[in-house]
Amino acid sequence: MRKIGICAAITGSMTRKDTMPGLPVTVEEIINCAYECSVAGAAMVHIHVRDKNERPSLDPTLYKEVLTGIREKCDILVCISTSNHLVDVSDKERIKLMELKPDLASLEVTSLKRPDGGIKNTKKFVVDILQAMKQYEVKPEFEIFNKNMLKELLRLVELGLIEDNAYIQFVIGSIGGMKQDYKNIQWMLDSVPQGFTWSAAGIAGMQLPVNFISVLNGCDVIRTGMEDNRYFLKGIPVNHNMEFVIRATKMIQSLGCEVADSVEMANILRIKGREK
Repeated sequence: MRKIGICAAITGSMTRKDTMPGLPVTVEEIINCAYECSVAGAAMVHIHVRDKNERPSLDPTLYKEVLTGIREKCDILVCISTSNHLVDVSDKERIKLMELKPDLASLEVTSLKRPDGGIKNTKKFVVDILQAMKQYEVKPEFEIFNKNMLKELLRLVELGLIEDNAYIQFVIGSIGGMKQDYKNIQWMLDSVPQGFTWSAAGIAGMQLPVNFISVLNGCDVIRTGMEDNRYFLKGIPVNHNMEFVIRATKMIQSLGCEVADSVEMANILRIKGREK
C-alpha cells in the first residue's frame, strides 16, 4: 500500500500569538509541539524559530536548542527554514546553520518579491548553501513559489549542482507566489520531474483542497499546520497543530493510503544518515 508522510509546519514567521493563541513560538513550545505532532502521526516538522519578542529569527543557538530538544523526545524528521524573510542576517550566517545537521532545510533557488521585502537569495548564496548541505548531509527542501523557481531548479539540476531526485515543496497561495486557483495546481501536478519526490502547501483555505488533490495525484508528503492556516474549517479557528495532523492522518487513510512514519519517510525522501 502506498505510504505518504505528513509534514507539520508548526510555526512560520508571520503569525503571532495574539491572533493564534495556540501557536508555538518559544523553544519549549516548539519542542513540545513537534513531539505531540509526532504522536499524532507527523513524520516531519518544518521549523522556524522566534526571538523573545516573537519576531522571526535565524539564531543558531535557538535552532540548536530546538533540534536537540526534539531529538531527545522523538525521532521525527526536522526541516529548518533558511529564509531571510523579515530577518536581517548575512548569507554566511544562514549557510553556517547547516553545521547543525538538521535532517532537511528549506531553500528557495531564487529571490521572492513581496511588499515587505520578501526573500533575497543571490545565485552565489544558492550555490554556496547547496555545497554546505552536501557537506553536512542536509536534504534540501526546494520551496517552489512560481514557475521561475522551478525553471531555475531544473537549470541547477542540469549543471549537476542538485541531485536528480530532489524534494520539491510547491506553495500555492502565498504572497508573491502562485495564486490560489486550480490552474496553478494543475500546472504543479504536470511539472513534477520524473524521479523527484514532492509535496504541496496550500495557504489558508486552500490547505485542505491541496492536501486532497496532492494525495490523489501521487504526492510523497502532504503539508499541514499553523504556519499555513489559522482555521480548521471556515470560521472555526484551529487550537493546536495536532488537529491538522490528525485530520491529515484520517484523510490519507480514507483515500486508501497509509501514513509513513519518520523512518519510512526518510527512505522515501532519501535523507542521508536516516535511511534504513
